[in-house]
Amino acid sequence: MSAPVRIMFVDDEERILRSLAMQFRRHYEVLTESDPLRALQRLREEHIHVLVSDQRMPQMSGAQLLAEAREIAPNTLRILLTGYSDLDAAVEALNNGGIFRYLTKPWDQQEMAFTLRQAAELAVRQAQPVASGASAALSAPLAVLLLDDDPDTLGVVGEFCVAGGHQLLRARNLAEAVLQLNNERVDILVSDLKLVGEDTAPLLKTLAQAHPRLLSLVVTPFQDTQALLRLVNEAQIFRYLPKPIRRGLFEKGLKAAAEQALIWRTQPQQVVTRLAEVPRDEREQEKVGSLLGMLGRLRERLIA
Repeated sequence: MSAPVRIMFVDDEERILRSLAMQFRRHYEVLTESDPLRALQRLREEHIHVLVSDQRMPQMSGAQLLAEAREIAPNTLRILLTGYSDLDAAVEALNNGGIFRYLTKPWDQQEMAFTLRQAAELAVRQAQPVASGASAALSAPLAVLLLDDDPDTLGVVGEFCVAGGHQLLRARNLAEAVLQLNNERVDILVSDLKLVGEDTAPLLKTLAQAHPRLLSLVVTPFQDTQALLRLVNEAQIFRYLPKPIRRGLFEKGLKAAAEQALIWRTQPQQVVTRLAEVPRDEREQEKVGSLLGMLGRLRERLIA
């Protein structure tokens, strides 16, 4: 009999911890902590599959906790739970904490249950040993697709590719992007949310479904918190980088993406460590469905 999935909830309000424990203790081994420092210590000492943290706590923020948890236990899936619409917290939790999902208070019980089930399944899968990949795959250059006509973005991405010996691909519009994705192996996507007036979010959400190993970095001046949260959950974006770009932050994001892409090359293609939420908006669902059909050659190549 396999060991139960262990989920830790961290919140400074005891009543919330009691509510979460009562809701999920039938399905998981539930751990609760009101002190984030104690939660980090337990992560050092115990194996925990999923960590769910509130954002606003007196000792440290949830985003800070998840960032430290990522260093201590990188295979523990991290979820941020908050009752506030906070862009900075969302960006910090994504960029530094590598969160799996961002959930809001008061939480919907079915949504929470579904999210935890997905996280638990992925966490168990990640814990299973996998064979190392061939050295040839590790030495092959990465392919970076750029969907942005900003010269500053091009300059940083171009320098990154030249320095690392990576291949730089470009697309002037969404049609060209689909063509590139169907014809080329792409490891990293760098995209603004607008490309010659076209919305790239549906493509990002589609790629999360069709190619979960592709790492998307969003570089944009956009400041819509709710839209960003949807990108975290529905597109599983790897980094959010605001414009005007900060070179050091951008280079750090590209380096982290390259390191992750190389790690995934050591694992079999069927091992998936990310799972995007299906868009809730019906129009978004239609766009994603249409783009999935257009990316048929990409999906065939990944399945083969």
